[in-house]
Amino acid sequence: MDLRISLKRAFSMSSLLSGLIEDISVHCLELSPSSYIPSVHSDTSDLSRSIKQKGLLHPLIVRYAKREGHYQIITGNRRYIACKSLGWRKIPCQIIELNSDKEAFEISLIENIQRRTLNPIEEAHAFKMYVTDFGWGGVSDLANKIGKSASYVDRRLQLLELPKEVLEKVDDSELNVTAAEELIPIHDEIKQSKLAGIISRKRLSVKDVRNLIQENQNSVYAVDSNDALMQTEVKEDLAELDRRVQRSLDKSIVVFRMAMNKMLDIMQGIEDNWVIYEILLQHRNVLNAQIDLLIKQKKKIYESRF
Repeated sequence: MDLRISLKRAFSMSSLLSGLIEDISVHCLELSPSSYIPSVHSDTSDLSRSIKQKGLLHPLIVRYAKREGHYQIITGNRRYIACKSLGWRKIPCQIIELNSDKEAFEISLIENIQRRTLNPIEEAHAFKMYVTDFGWGGVSDLANKIGKSASYVDRRLQLLELPKEVLEKVDDSELNVTAAEELIPIHDEIKQSKLAGIISRKRLSVKDVRNLIQENQNSVYAVDSNDALMQTEVKEDLAELDRRVQRSLDKSIVVFRMAMNKMLDIMQGIEDNWVIYEILLQHRNVLNAQIDLLIKQKKKIYESRF
């Protein structure tokens, strides 16, 4: 039986894998030993509030534990913790029979992927446990089980080859996972970390990341490219400075034009006094000349950037 179909049936009251849904005492439930999911230990206060308001929408999926009268949680560790925090004495559970730890792991992984409760790094660690640590199957085998492409699984596994500080940025949502994947082919931890810092700090899009690596391809993949990376960062800082200058010039041009319009209103009120009128006209012409100069300087700065 396809485990993906089995998982969907596991959440259906009318289509059970095996057994029945029963209310089981919290003292008879055990957390899954394959705690590959760091989020299991995260804050469950939001989940607790949701369960308190709406009830437990999906029962825990459990199997018989080694200790008689006890059950091991396959999916729903966080729901179990949330229910305990609410003081529940019993929790609705669906008891299923499985032949191996491998099947339990697969069902747990499928559910968490479908419910999107794992971040990319947590997924990567789970994939590594399945493929490498436990040796339950290759990349293609796992991809078929979870309904993803082999390239998806492979990219997640390759993420773990990135430096620790880069993984922490992805884990903390400071670095987009797709941008992080662009760093994998670089094969130099120092360069990967420096680029990750630039990408995170500048909030670069994936397209910008690809352009950044492509423009600096020779230096990025060279042995001594630290200076090149620093030059890239300086170049970006200068580009930001240029943008600030452009905005300042635009604001100045607007101010001068407002002053010209104000002077025109004043001049129209004193047209009979030609002496004062001529003086103001000269100053208005000076303002107009300054505007032309600012426009030329703005154009020059723009052309120097491209």
